[in-house]
Amino acid sequence: MRKYVAVPAAVLAVVVVAGLVTGDVHTAEYKGSGVCKMCHKLTHQPIVESYEKTAHPKALQKADAEGAIVADFSTNTIFAKDKVAYVLGKGHSEQAFLDADFQVLPAKWDVKAKAWRPAQAVDGATQCLGCHVTAYDPAKKAYVEAGVGCEACHGPGGEHVAGDQKAMVNPENLDKARQTMVCGQCHSAGKDTTGKFAHPVGFRPGDDLTKAFVDAKPTAPGRNQQYSEHMTSKHAADVGCTVCHDPHGVTGIKGQLKKPVNDLCLDCHVGTVKDMATHAPNASAEATCASCHMPRGQHAFAKLTE
Repeated sequence: MRKYVAVPAAVLAVVVVAGLVTGDVHTAEYKGSGVCKMCHKLTHQPIVESYEKTAHPKALQKADAEGAIVADFSTNTIFAKDKVAYVLGKGHSEQAFLDADFQVLPAKWDVKAKAWRPAQAVDGATQCLGCHVTAYDPAKKAYVEAGVGCEACHGPGGEHVAGDQKAMVNPENLDKARQTMVCGQCHSAGKDTTGKFAHPVGFRPGDDLTKAFVDAKPTAPGRNQQYSEHMTSKHAADVGCTVCHDPHGVTGIKGQLKKPVNDLCLDCHVGTVKDMATHAPNASAEATCASCHMPRGQHAFAKLTE
């Protein structure tokens, strides 16, 4: 049975107007996550609260935002802190930095090592912003929301806010291929069809990613290429990203996993793998299925051969 949660009239008055519209993910306007939260902090409070703790909403931050910079600039001999206008990443593992013209500054902060590492000084406007903001307009170098907001995965909410409850994209209702493409729009290595941008320009959730993006088909480990790797694996046929990952981070497990790694793998492989002790008797006590089958975080799920 579907459960309904009462929403205060004051909220409804803001987000619902008379009449329904026909949902179109390509013509609807982006409204920003703040508008989404007006209702969903009441109807889906755990999702809203847990999402805000993930790395997505802070994928891009202004340098002067409270707590945005975790790096120790007293040890940075390459550029001064006042050169930083924007921060790439919340700082779970590393942070990179942009100047006021969206150019990547030539050093990044390694959070675990507490040290500076070289960074490739590329054009962030073409190589970074598309996946660190929501509703990026590359022609204007403008965006609706800093960070990966609700609409990055659910599509623009203008028509939903105007009264069409079916106008938003629910990835769970997409076929498996299109569902994983929602994640793949950013977790891929490659370029748009012009070869200029490192994200699929014009892509909206529910679209065919292959029409807007040319995958680089990476063969070596790298950052943000999980979808590219996944598509080369046997999992690609019927195991989508959300089988293992919780997009909203409700579980609080590292990597936004739904369960610990071994539990996830054994959910499907219990018929061939009894447990780690019998499957890999020489493995260290800290080893997981990912230690061997996902080296350096690769999502190709390689089957090891002796």
